[in-house]
Amino acid sequence: WFRALRFCCRRLDRVSQAPLLSTASSTVAMLRRASKLIQSLPKLAQRGAASVGPARVILQESSGVLETALLSNVRVAQHELLYTFKAPLACERNRHSLKYSTTEHLCGVPSDSDITFTDASGVKSSGDGIWVFMNHAFHTEATVYLRPCEHRLIDPAVGCVAVYAAKDLVPGEPLTFDYTLNEWDTSTSFRCQSSGRMVQGFKHLTEEEQHRAMPHAWAHVRQLYDEHRGLSPHGTMLRLTGAGEYAWLQGDKA
Repeated sequence: WFRALRFCCRRLDRVSQAPLLSTASSTVAMLRRASKLIQSLPKLAQRGAASVGPARVILQESSGVLETALLSNVRVAQHELLYTFKAPLACERNRHSLKYSTTEHLCGVPSDSDITFTDASGVKSSGDGIWVFMNHAFHTEATVYLRPCEHRLIDPAVGCVAVYAAKDLVPGEPLTFDYTLNEWDTSTSFRCQSSGRMVQGFKHLTEEEQHRAMPHAWAHVRQLYDEHRGLSPHGTMLRLTGAGEYAWLQGDKA
């Protein structure tokens, strides 16, 4: 509507300054175009508004020995974007946080006095918070994988994550991701439901498992892995010493 109104005002201003003989034809043309714009307003409004449709993911409440789980509610092809979520970034981690960088954690469930224990029952009705109910599975069995989204230009205090299908998904399929691809060393270990193995972080995988999972690990996990092997940025950084000559920077010189 703003576009149509602005156009009409501009045309009326031009018509008022035009010669008398051209005023009628200009007014007719102006009204015809304004009429078309007004008729298109519903379509423009629908295009600008958020799409409304079935949720792409749904929450399955706990039943018996099964934990509450997040499920796909649509059919998704492998490597297709399923959905995105965001949460505040914090320096402290808790039981429901997700490691986002070397110093930050994505916290979907706020911590109280005890930074380790958190109760996620309060976020079950929150669209942004239900990502904490995605369960773990090692990457060879996981149904989704996570990738960070650039969101800091919008709000540097919030992290954003995209969830992609690791395989073709059907409605009702549980969403699981490999927790070790984000966590180098977990503060609280837990047992994987699908394999029965303890989940302690990328650091505690076997060497073979680390090499197999390395292409899928987040950047901060890859950096911590290199530092664990003595390949820190300080020890591998180059400096220019002359025309076409480089030297390694060592220690505090980096």
